Amino acid sequence: MATVTTNRIDELLRAKLGGCGVADKIKEVDLLPTPEGILAEVVLLDASGLDKAQEAVDDLERDLQTEGVSLLATVRAIWQVDHVERVAISNPPGAPSDVVGVLFKGTLRSGARKQEVWVSVTPSAQQVLRPLVTNDQSWINLIRAFLGHWLPIGGAGHWDPVRQQKFEIDESKARYLRWRPYEQLKFRVHLVFRTLDSARRYLQRFDLLEGRVPRDLNDVLDGLPGPGGAFAPGERLPTTNGELYEMLLDSEKDEWWQFYLKELSQAGEKWPELKREFPRAFSA
Repeated sequence: MATVTTNRIDELLRAKLGGCGVADKIKEVDLLPTPEGILAEVVLLDASGLDKAQEAVDDLERDLQTEGVSLLATVRAIWQVDHVERVAISNPPGAPSDVVGVLFKGTLRSGARKQEVWVSVTPSAQQVLRPLVTNDQSWINLIRAFLGHWLPIGGAGHWDPVRQQKFEIDESKARYLRWRPYEQLKFRVHLVFRTLDSARRYLQRFDLLEGRVPRDLNDVLDGLPGPGGAFAPGERLPTTNGELYEMLLDSEKDEWWQFYLKELSQAGEKWPELKREFPRAFSA
């Protein structure tokens, strides 16, 4: 690969975007060098500029290829959920009421652009979510939360509602919505580090485990308070923090781990006696 700095690529990219008239619509431009090339993510506040921004990025990719530089770019917009409504669909005559799942239409807005999307819930997902939904309004609230969760997620695998107007909630996504693993795992870290006594009890556990340091993922998950809360009769629920962790999106796994390390570090700063009692926990 040719030696072109990320600062230079950032300048070229912003110049291209400015030249096509979308400079005022840019929220952020992120660049990350990798062995495969330069990963770039262009995030717009207004989806009305998506097409022009994509053309500008494609143009720069071609220019850089002549210099031996591979630019791997993603262009996306920030969307807000305007409206969600349930769409009536009929089951075949004589079939159970939940045999075809449920369907919703959502209206999204990004700047001057609106976009309709369709969200279907499979029958198996419907069974998982049943404890959370008692009427149409609770379904609508849940679908709004689902859209609000997925729309901000960036990266190459982001959901583009313009190109992919249909989205399915299967059993796996339903279990994510049902158990909210990211929020649960963050709350468990908060419980551990909310007081000096709880932090001390937590760190003592690692001293008892052959002097291990609380920076190994599996040990950390095992040491946190376990899953709890109400569940429906016959429901398959997560019984360990490891199961909750496996439900996380890849981006959330790293975010959660960084959150844990930050809480651990802040506990040591807040209560210096912890550093004296458990020096290995804060030296790794």
